[in-house]
Amino acid sequence: MNDTDGILQALMRHKGLVITCGVLLGAAGFGVSEITPPVYEATARLEIRRPPERTAWSEQALGPSSAQVENLNLYTCAEMVKRRALLVQLAQELEQRGTWIASARLGDRGRTFPWTGVSVAQASPMGLLSAAPASMIDACVVELGAMIAVHPVRDTRLLDVVVDAGAPEVARNIANRLATLYVDDERRRSCSVDTAGIATLEQELTEARDRLRTHGEESPPAGDDERLRSRRERLTQAMAQLDGDRQRALEARRDAEQRLVRLDRYAGAPDTGLWEPSGNEALDAIHRDLVSCSRRLAAARAIYRPLHPKLAAIDSEYAQLRALERRTLPAVSRELRGLVNFEAAHAARLQAAMADSEQALASVQAREASLGGVAARAQADRELEGRLVDRIRDRLLEAPLDPAPVSFVDAATVDPEPVRPRRALNVLAGTLAGLLLGMGIALLRRPKMRALERPDEIEDQLELPVVAVLPERVGGARS
Repeated sequence: MNDTDGILQALMRHKGLVITCGVLLGAAGFGVSEITPPVYEATARLEIRRPPERTAWSEQALGPSSAQVENLNLYTCAEMVKRRALLVQLAQELEQRGTWIASARLGDRGRTFPWTGVSVAQASPMGLLSAAPASMIDACVVELGAMIAVHPVRDTRLLDVVVDAGAPEVARNIANRLATLYVDDERRRSCSVDTAGIATLEQELTEARDRLRTHGEESPPAGDDERLRSRRERLTQAMAQLDGDRQRALEARRDAEQRLVRLDRYAGAPDTGLWEPSGNEALDAIHRDLVSCSRRLAAARAIYRPLHPKLAAIDSEYAQLRALERRTLPAVSRELRGLVNFEAAHAARLQAAMADSEQALASVQAREASLGGVAARAQADRELEGRLVDRIRDRLLEAPLDPAPVSFVDAATVDPEPVRPRRALNVLAGTLAGLLLGMGIALLRRPKMRALERPDEIEDQLELPVVAVLPERVGGARS
């Protein structure tokens, strides 16, 4: 007989004990299910609006949206549902209505189960929860938070608010009220963001209008722009005329200098071949007469003999003209030098006048640029004011039409059957535990195997004939 047969025989021998243990522990599981307060589960559903891609007021991009971003936003909203402020407000409302009271508020007057309803409490807490010590508020928040779970629905923007409580109506009321509080809180936060946005735009609008008033004070009197423009045109025309006069004076100076150089060269070596008009009518007339006399003298020399009266008269006339020319040349040279100095001084005066005109024109242009900058800034502020006014008006019209950031999709639904305790599961678990316990006891009580000593026991147990029996050897020395 092997060990398996021995175990089976031990179990069969103590089957009553095994069955008894299974029945007792199964009954214990049934009893625990009966004495444990039932827990009901209520589920309310919320929808989270898709995050906007741009800000509501400035129209600035908020960044690209993706599945990861939306998933992060969904889980953030799930955690925000159970934040402390909402749970404190919910616990206080439930206390005031008598729907649910935390065991920390009841002390010894309530049961130890965290999900028991108000019907088990024989007294109400004193005072409001908000006036209680911080430690008590924390205990109430932890107890209420243990009853609530928020689960995002996969591949959607939905949230399930799940509440476990000892009564169906308590679970339903807590789930519905918490969902309502969260929706209202999100609307208030959205309104506060809108309020902050409109306050910012109104502040910018006020600053733009203040700048416009400042620009109005800095703006020139009516007609100042036209006067500046007319003065700039007159200065431009005057500068053009002055520049032309200066160029003409410089040309006249150069021309006088060139005539003076030619005249000085002619005076140093009189030669009719080197003569050029000097610009002096008397000197030019004398030179023309001298050239004509020299021609007549050359012709007379070809005709008449030396010392001929006509030749002598022409020669005397030529000598007189040459002497007159020599006397006239210094005076004409002085006149040309005076003309050179005069034209140089005139060009310098014109240059100074042009510098003064340029300075006046620069001041006019600077004034025009300053007024132009003021006008440009004023125009930019007027355009900004118009855009801000339009944006505020449009946003005030759009804000009431914007969907809520969170919407209440489904009111809480409660399963009529409690989620805890599970009677069948408890009975089954108790029965299996009892059977295992009974089998363990049976195996512990199994007798130990003893050796077969008689031949008849061997034949009975093994069903084999005994061939021989060896005598037991007794220790000791033979005689």
